[in-house]
Amino acid sequence: MKAGPACAWALGLAALAVLPAGLPAAAEPPAPGSATTPRYASALQAELVAMQREPTCVPEARGRFHCSFAGETAGSGTMHAVYSDETDTVYVYFERYAMLPPDDPQLAAMLRRMMELNWQLLVGKLEWSARSGEVRLSAVLNTDSNFDRRALRSIVLALGAAANRHRSELGGR
Repeated sequence: MKAGPACAWALGLAALAVLPAGLPAAAEPPAPGSATTPRYASALQAELVAMQREPTCVPEARGRFHCSFAGETAGSGTMHAVYSDETDTVYVYFERYAMLPPDDPQLAAMLRRMMELNWQLLVGKLEWSARSGEVRLSAVLNTDSNFDRRALRSIVLALGAAANRHRSELGGR
């Protein structure tokens, strides 16, 4: 099943509905080919290691595999890459890129600015959780036909560049 823009948008909203409280300690992924190993788990982890990101990866429920790693530069924050066999996607995002509480007096102006930036961003999008106030900078890589290592690298690098470019405007909140 192909995931279209509506599915990618829904995945972004679903990801915001359940934000992880913390990541478990590093664990070795199950052996490739076992019933619980997501299809591209080892490829995702290997590519992040090749990018010298030093990921901490753990298998999760329902065919998901979650890697966390430092952003490209100091102060970029923590990035995550969550692969799902169920949706055939890798959801890459900066955790708590910014915080914008629902009662912030600048809420309307900041949401408007985020929408303007979403229009300009070629790779990635800004998401906001009304419940927690978390702002994420994220992108989705579809893996329905294969795992594209170059596309993953491109997404990670582009999100890092966008995070650095807009940090003073959004990240300091």
